[in-house]
Order: sequence, then structure tokens, then C-alpha cells
Amino acid sequence: MSDLRVSGLRRAFGKQADIVAVDDVSFDVDPGEMLVLVGPSGCGKTTTLRCIAGLEAPDAGVIRFGDRTIFDADRKVMVPIHRRDIGLVFQNYALWPHLSGWENIAFPLRSRRVGREERQQKLKAIAEVVDLDPRLLVKRPAQLSGGQQQRVALARALVAEPAVVLFDEPLSNLDAALREQLRSELRRLHEQIGFTGVYVTHDLSEAMLLGDRVAAMADGAIEQIGRPSDLFENPRTSRIARMMGYRRLGTATARDGRWESADCIVRGPVPGKVQQGAAYEIMARADTITPRTAGGSSSGGEVSIGGGTIAGIGYLGAEQELIIDFQGRRLRLVTPQGQTFTPGDDIELAIPTSDVRSYEITADTTITGAYALTTTVRTNT
Repeated sequence: MSDLRVSGLRRAFGKQADIVAVDDVSFDVDPGEMLVLVGPSGCGKTTTLRCIAGLEAPDAGVIRFGDRTIFDADRKVMVPIHRRDIGLVFQNYALWPHLSGWENIAFPLRSRRVGREERQQKLKAIAEVVDLDPRLLVKRPAQLSGGQQQRVALARALVAEPAVVLFDEPLSNLDAALREQLRSELRRLHEQIGFTGVYVTHDLSEAMLLGDRVAAMADGAIEQIGRPSDLFENPRTSRIARMMGYRRLGTATARDGRWESADCIVRGPVPGKVQQGAAYEIMARADTITPRTAGGSSSGGEVSIGGGTIAGIGYLGAEQELIIDFQGRRLRLVTPQGQTFTPGDDIELAIPTSDVRSYEITADTTITGAYALTTTVRTNT
């Protein structure tokens, strides 16, 4: 177990190196800590992981495991992957098809010339830790289920007690139920063993559950890094807010202590930190929104977004899907059954003031798309 230090990492592709996949990325991972890199496809998270593993040669930066420098662009240091003392868990398992489960797990120990007796002890211990039936491990990968193969891959990554364990979306190929089960198992393993890990995923729920800290990436850079609760409660930018499940409810200009908007009706307090005359995205997490018929009573201490119309209602069993039209811009919310709405109803959205976030719109702001953790909303029933 070791710490990991990444500084000024850069990786570009193309003939002129004009496609920048990783752009000046820096972070530290303390011994025994799990850092999760999360973000949409193409944000640079997997390339960052591959640079740490030695599968990519960065163009700039420094990577250190404890007091070992494994990459330094300026000093021309590039330690090969087999000498980096890492464990790797891939999305597609990457097991040797001609070897049994035992032989796959034992491979890192054989590479390190671990003696037979010690090797047998470590194999037995790790199989128990990852909950693998020894009778299954005499089989080859093709004879195992996806979940069993991934447990074998996990055991192989952990058995030699590497300095750092790297995970490249290891659960994305599994069905939903098995993914949830192994996610909980992986969290248990990390608490039990305490390995230093970097975990890549596009699944926000996975990032929140597994990460001691989470680094949200976009366009090859880390936009925000911190504890899961820090990012969830206080996203620094509108892009991170969308990743955390916030919805853009409208755009408005702060003017004379009130909001002016062309695409909705915003009522409620204007935070003192906003710049008068500047345009903002008004955002809130879906689970803090209460939809209600326009003109309903206000409890105070809230911001309301009006001017919407129910464009459609979908039946989801215990829940219902509301499609709300704001002058051609549509918002999808899922509410528990019980609130009665009819297509064509005028509707407004109420959000506690403390749950509203506003982000200034600049030339670089992208205000389309969503990256949601949940769309289930709170109701007053």
C-alpha cells in the first residue's frame, strides 16, 4: 500500500498532438484511500488511468508511488508496466482463457517468484476474501459467469498486495442486480483490505458509494475534487451540477433584487453573491423539487419556477412521469403516484431556497444535456 501523486499530467493524440485527452491533471491519493474519477465518455478519465498504469506514455507530468518516481517527462523516466507494482481490474475481465481460475489469480505471484507454500496460502486467503468457491476456480473463464469472472479478476489484482490498484469501469458489463451486489462487495473489500485505489466510472451512484473522494472530470481536466457529499451538495460549476443530478429549471437575470426571465417565471429571493445584471442558470436537484398546479399556496422560504404546462404523463407503476413544457423547453420529472395532474395543466415548481443553485452564464457555458443521478422528485403528500 502506497500513496499516489500525479502532477501536471498531459496526454495528447493526433499528428500534431492537437487532440488533448488529459490536460494538466494533478491529484494526490493517500495510502488506503479510494479516489474515483467520474465523468461522461471522452472526459479523459480512462486515459488518466492508463497513464498511471503505464499503458499510455504521457506528454508531460510526474507520477509517483510513495518515494518511487514511475514517470517524469522532464527526466525521461518511464517505468514499464510490469515494474510498477500495480493491480489492474478491467471492464472486460481480461482473464487468460487457457488458464484456470486458480492459475489466473496466481499469475502475479508467479511473476514475483513467490514460493509455492506462500503462494497457496495467499490464493486460499484471497479466494475467501472475494467470496469465490474453490470448486469454481478449477474451471476456465469461459465456464464461469460474468460475476464470477470479475471476482477472479479482482482477486488477481489484489493477491500480490500491490502499491496501487486501478479499476477501469469493472462493473459496467454486468447486469443491474449483479452490479449492485459487486459494488457493495468492492466497498467491503476496500474497507477490509485498505488498498490504495483509483476507480474510473461514468456511473455517479457508483462514484458516490465507492469513493473516499471523487474527482469530476470534463474536457480532459478535473473540474472539482472532494468528498462525495461536497460535490453533491455544493457543485462548483453548472456542468458539475448536471453530473450531480441537478436540473436547469430556467435562465434568469438578476436585476434590482429580483429575477427576470424570458423562458419561465422565477419568483423568490436572489442570493446576495450574484452579480446584478448578469444572466444565470437556475438549477436544483430533482429530489428537492415539488411540482404543483400554478397558483398554489406558497410556504415561504422557497423559489418557484412558473410558466410550465403539463405536456404528457406516463405511467410507471408506483410512480408517474411528468413532461413539463416551458415554452418549447421540456423537463422530465418522476413523481410518486398520488399527485393528480392532467395534460394541459399550468404548473409551477417549488424549491426550498437553500436547495437552489445559480451559475453565471458565460461564453463557455454549455446549457444543454443532462447527467442525472435521479429524476425522482419530492412531493407534499
